[in-house]
Amino acid sequence: MSKKFSKIFFVVVFIVLSIFLISCSAQTEQKVSPGEIKSEINATDVENAEKTSESLIELTFEVTLPENTPEDENIYIVGSFNDWNPKDDNYLLKRNGNIGTVVLNVEKDTEIEYKYTRGNWGTVEKDKDGGEIENRKVIADETKTIKDVVESWADVPAEIKTKAQPGEKAKVIFEVNLPQNTPISDSIYIVGNFNNWDPGQLEMERKGNKAVYTLDTEVGKRLEYKYTRGNWDTVEKDENGEEISNRVLIVTDTEQLQIDKIASWRDIPPQETSNSSETPEVKNISDEAIENFLSSIPKGDENKEPLKVAIVWHHHQPSYKIPGSLNAEMPWVRAHAINDYPYMADLVDKYLTSGSVTFNITPVLLMQLMDYVNNNAKDKYLELSLKDNLTDKEKEFVKWHFFDINPQFIDSHPRYKELREKRDKNEKFTSQDWLDLKVVWNLYWINIEYINSDEKLKALMEKDRDYTKEDLKYVISKQYEIMSEIVDKYKKLWDEGKVEITTTPYYHPILPLLVDMGWPEDAKAQIKRGLEYFTKIFGKKPEGMWPSEQAVSTPLVPMFADDGIKWIITDKQILQKAGINTGDPKQLYKPYKVTVDGKSVIVFFRDTDLSDRIGFKYSNMSKENAIKDFLSALHKIQKMNDVGDMVVTIALDGENAWEHYPNNGNDFRKLFYQALSNDPYIELVTPGEYIESYDIKDELTQLPKGSWVGGSLDTWYGEKEENEGWERLAQARKVLMENKDKLTEKEFKKALDILYAAEGSDWFWWYGSDQDAGSNEVLFDMQFKKLLIQIYRKVGISEEKIPGYLFIANKKPSTASKGNIGKVEITLDGIIDEKEMTKSAYYSDDDSGVMYKEGDLISGFYVGRDNANIYVAIELKKSIDDLAGKYYKLEIYTDTPNAKRLNTKTAYSKSGEKITDLGFALAKRFSFNIQKYPARKDLYYYNASGTERWMIGGKVPDLIAVNGNIVEFKIPFDLIGIKSGDEFNLAVVMAHTEKNNSKDVDFAPNSGPVHITIPKEIGGKLIKTFKDPVGDEDGPGGYIYPKDNAFKPFKGLWDIEWVKVYDADDSIVFKFKFGEMTNPWGAPKGFSHQLINIYLDTKNGGLTKTYKDGARVQFDKKHPWDYFIKVAGWPSYGQLLATVDGQEIPEGVQVEADPGEKIITVIVMKKFLEIKDNRIYAYFMVGSQDGYGADHYRAVTPENTQWTLGGYPENAGDFGPYVLDIIVPEGYEQYSILSSYTDSEYATLIPVEIDF
Repeated sequence: MSKKFSKIFFVVVFIVLSIFLISCSAQTEQKVSPGEIKSEINATDVENAEKTSESLIELTFEVTLPENTPEDENIYIVGSFNDWNPKDDNYLLKRNGNIGTVVLNVEKDTEIEYKYTRGNWGTVEKDKDGGEIENRKVIADETKTIKDVVESWADVPAEIKTKAQPGEKAKVIFEVNLPQNTPISDSIYIVGNFNNWDPGQLEMERKGNKAVYTLDTEVGKRLEYKYTRGNWDTVEKDENGEEISNRVLIVTDTEQLQIDKIASWRDIPPQETSNSSETPEVKNISDEAIENFLSSIPKGDENKEPLKVAIVWHHHQPSYKIPGSLNAEMPWVRAHAINDYPYMADLVDKYLTSGSVTFNITPVLLMQLMDYVNNNAKDKYLELSLKDNLTDKEKEFVKWHFFDINPQFIDSHPRYKELREKRDKNEKFTSQDWLDLKVVWNLYWINIEYINSDEKLKALMEKDRDYTKEDLKYVISKQYEIMSEIVDKYKKLWDEGKVEITTTPYYHPILPLLVDMGWPEDAKAQIKRGLEYFTKIFGKKPEGMWPSEQAVSTPLVPMFADDGIKWIITDKQILQKAGINTGDPKQLYKPYKVTVDGKSVIVFFRDTDLSDRIGFKYSNMSKENAIKDFLSALHKIQKMNDVGDMVVTIALDGENAWEHYPNNGNDFRKLFYQALSNDPYIELVTPGEYIESYDIKDELTQLPKGSWVGGSLDTWYGEKEENEGWERLAQARKVLMENKDKLTEKEFKKALDILYAAEGSDWFWWYGSDQDAGSNEVLFDMQFKKLLIQIYRKVGISEEKIPGYLFIANKKPSTASKGNIGKVEITLDGIIDEKEMTKSAYYSDDDSGVMYKEGDLISGFYVGRDNANIYVAIELKKSIDDLAGKYYKLEIYTDTPNAKRLNTKTAYSKSGEKITDLGFALAKRFSFNIQKYPARKDLYYYNASGTERWMIGGKVPDLIAVNGNIVEFKIPFDLIGIKSGDEFNLAVVMAHTEKNNSKDVDFAPNSGPVHITIPKEIGGKLIKTFKDPVGDEDGPGGYIYPKDNAFKPFKGLWDIEWVKVYDADDSIVFKFKFGEMTNPWGAPKGFSHQLINIYLDTKNGGLTKTYKDGARVQFDKKHPWDYFIKVAGWPSYGQLLATVDGQEIPEGVQVEADPGEKIITVIVMKKFLEIKDNRIYAYFMVGSQDGYGADHYRAVTPENTQWTLGGYPENAGDFGPYVLDIIVPEGYEQYSILSSYTDSEYATLIPVEIDF
């Protein structure tokens, strides 16, 4: 609280009312209330009473109070005139509703400072955002009325429009960017009015120079806070090292992200930085400075040849073009074309002084770039930027999507941050707000180097606000100028030999899947067309190709060779699948010639780890430490370069990583190229140059199917939504081929172009739960479907015969309010007992999505299953007896696998904007006619016609039970058309069916359908059962859960209850039963927390250390392991079989889960195992899955934090285990085994024996 205590003495003449009346001539005697006297008599200083009225000025203060000011509380004016006493009855305001008045008599020409309170400093006035305000000031130069407005009070949040109901439970995720000089070993804490301002209580999860904390609070709360490093001596300061006011945040939604940036710390001098909106250009570092920098890195071997390093940057965007138009739906080609694509070329031109690198540029990206440059194409964002008068719908789009940029760009520019805050508070935008938002979005996507090099752009950035239409036009014109130079920049570098440029099949399809679908001609066409278009733009044909997503398979090899491709690039996981030991650097760091049917291509296999370090890890490190880490790893490999022909391939996206780096990655990339150019142990080459210099002797006869994502194609195929996409693509393709004879050659070519665009990988990348595009998922979904619609239209299919499912957007499945869909033993009686609830999932109805409030009848529903039926128990807000005889039907809609006929509308849905949007295409309808109750309780079932009609399938008795407000449905699997292993969607609808006024009045869930997976029945001969004590998921004893609510119920998530081992015909099956299983982060396998490691000793030899560092245990020397199995909810984190020599076999393991039964099934294929004497010694252990952890193990710290477990032993040093539960042999005990670590060795595990 800022107070000024300078005393300004003044006098008030009116000591008593009588004196006042005498001194005033021609006044009529009046009665004055005590309150008025108190308000108007402001002087008690008797010694100054002799002052005359001529020296005093009367000031009347009229203040408007916030509407939420408590009616029964007094308001005071407080200031320099009363020693800043916040509750002085001599300065009490007279209130009339929300207007308060008070009169002060002040010595003439005196300046007073003041504020308003409600009696103490805890109730002082604040600004509209709840922040501190400067003292108000006024000079008593004449009699006057001062009108003030109090925006809010310190203890009463300003009235704001919240997205959720005030008082609702909420989570605020605080993400803070730290100064670069923050000690790496220091913990970061958030402190505020929510923890009694304890500076060392709430530890944040630190990730390099960022820290994150999730706070549980309530909607409507006003949070004041700061950041510390554990005490007030390390509190944050401003960029000059000065004190800062408390940060203030109003909680407006149930989930809210707050991103902050710390300028400096109290105990560490601020770094020398310029204004945050002006990022200084990092100059070329001198040769001496580079030499000094390189000298600080562990050296390579001077007696061996420099290590060849091939760096390949991949530039790609999918087709955002609106079918039939030059214009695009989304702006990401333009956004990256004014930032990353030209700047990546500039970096090579200016900072790479030795060696060469490779760029892969996809034809679909080039095509769209050329449309902008040559045909003045626009995208939706650009059209709305240039449009003066936006409709309400367009304003809503701009308000939400013109913040589609990394938050660091918003937070570092005051006006941009102000507009986001205004949006979040649902405040009305002015015309200037709309214009400023358009300018800042378009301006800040431009690379900062280009802004700083253009005086006008730089001035616009410094101006920050109050832009004009001319400013916007200038920004857009500069964007087109920057885009127009891209191709020429790359041509120049290619001609100079500083780069090699390659390309990709035209629309970036997953070629192996096209072949698997039976469309090899499409794969060939995509390759051929890609090469032709690239050659047209660049004037020469590339020798190399980056298969889309590095997805390859054996049948593709002759296709590449036939089109003159000499080399391709893929991931090392493909080499592992080919049987090569990639744990041996000399086997990994070289290309291989793959020959199929007498035709060959050379394949470079990228180093996954080093590539991912640039893509995902180094953004959280200083540029110096990151590059030291990178070069140290390369120097280590160089020491093994005995022959001199080793080549390390680094390959990754060239555009997506940099926005997560400080200063857009510009500083990192400059130093990256300068260091590599001057490093004597490294030689940068392109794959083409390497092939010219070395004879490729190593050969393969196969190229296993897979991609860079976990070595598989699971990201694009396998999940329900992905499979449906392929089915719909196949149907459209079939229609095109059946009707191609009706089209001219030109028409057919155009239709094929649309088909090839729909074959692009990106649509399938965003389908399913394994990837998340946030609010853009609907845009990607509908972009794909619009392409398919155009195919039908091109061949003359009438609008009514185009499949209706192509016109509706998919909704993401709803998350259960509680529970999982498990096996239940149901008594169909309309009563939901405790046992039934425990084994079921409950989905509440969000009333905010209800179409007609008078029809708000669904409260929520339970879903369970057994081996043959789905059970749905619906809770209504009224008793069925109250609704009986009225025109109501309670209905359940589902889809079904491989459905041939699908409807888009429910039976009683309206059309247009009032359509009942269940978020999936409908195949089955199950109906209970409440109007006929209680006379009839039959279940009627219907099949979709595919033309929006519902065909009666029949009726079945005894499948519905009613009790009060509960209606239970029992729906057999065969009526839905499902079986073990299938997935389907389900939603509940209440319809009002009165003639001429039929409509759906309520549906649930509103956010999206219930997604149900019927677990596969997997068994075999039961060989062994290992039981484990309940509640021993605390490692060596004393480990406790992290604090975040994602780990609810804070017990059972890692607690193994039993492990069963089965011998199946071609596999060994391990089933793990856990105490609890939840999926808060939407893992595609159905579980988020469990990380299972299985180590098998099956033969002689082996290792006693873990496959990778992470678990922090070792194994019995009598039983070293031969095979390692890793299992997690995300296949990329864990669906792996590895051998002791480093060969990884992803297809050697399958993972299935039954979240309702809390069972994870691990299927290991026998053909990859060598088992001696029909006996296995097995180590079973479980940790907490963490995508950021070492080998995906969650860390354990002495005290638990939001994201780390607590209870790490004080005496463990670096050798305490991260394993939480294990299976132990009879006679052994977990706690003693996991406590067997020393100050230099990990704890040693003991295996269990399994005989077959």
